[in-house]
Amino acid sequence: MTPRTPTPSPTCERCRKRITGTHVLAMGAAWHPECWRCGVCGKAITGPYFQHEGKPVCERDYLAAFAPRCFFCGEVLTGTFRENPFGQRACARHDHGPACRSCDRWLGRQEGLMVPLGAFGTALCGLCQREAVGHGEARNYGNAFGAAALGELGLTLPAIPTVPIRLEPALLVMQLKGSLERLVDGLTRNATATLNGRETGRAITEIIVVGGLAREHFEGVLAHEFGHVWLFHQRFDHLAEPLAEGFSELVKDRWLERLGTPLARALRRKLAESRDPVYGDGFRLLKARWDGSGLGGVMALLGDPG
Repeated sequence: MTPRTPTPSPTCERCRKRITGTHVLAMGAAWHPECWRCGVCGKAITGPYFQHEGKPVCERDYLAAFAPRCFFCGEVLTGTFRENPFGQRACARHDHGPACRSCDRWLGRQEGLMVPLGAFGTALCGLCQREAVGHGEARNYGNAFGAAALGELGLTLPAIPTVPIRLEPALLVMQLKGSLERLVDGLTRNATATLNGRETGRAITEIIVVGGLAREHFEGVLAHEFGHVWLFHQRFDHLAEPLAEGFSELVKDRWLERLGTPLARALRRKLAESRDPVYGDGFRLLKARWDGSGLGGVMALLGDPG
């Protein structure tokens, strides 16, 4: 017979002493029954348990102290639940709660009562409200900003009169845009003069942006609108909507990359992941040309003005 090496008795995970009798196997280790205790209340664990920071925790204490909870109602979350990029979690009943207009972070009850919400009806989280753009801040922006944004693509803003920038509530901006179904943050208005059927002049009359947006969000929207300004003055009047909006979203993306802040990066991800057939698909088409061939590829896709 071949001699058998006796199996050594296991070592208890808690007290580090040898176990000679009955023991508990859990968490990949062995435990004396009296050592198999909750890391919170210290009582023996006799039923379901959870692991927290390497320690066993009884079901009651885990649900009370460590279990994920719904951001909106505080209900303990079990099974499948939604979690956003900011680590906020929600139960099935609150899967679509109020969110920040700029960063999409879910809003707590107190954030809905903060001052900037009253001016334009723009819902922002506490972080984004710190640099919300109102009428005073908007006065610092104009053609120089548009020239800088277009310059990120190697384009030049034509020598045109100063473009007025107006802030309005989101609902009015959507109404002026002509659609209440698509969430939009800005629009550019223009006018063309004609005589006997021939164009005699054209001008941008104003840019309208939703008021109260976080600074990076506001600048991204304004960069987009100056994309439309450039297209108008270059006489790209008959571009398909995905090309026009995709180009303007590309201007926005380039400006957000220049900013490089956490919110700017989040807004760029939102651009890249948009499922909108006009804005999202159009942007990805133009961005692919930009990444592959630079400005030349973009201009080839736009075609000839007129």
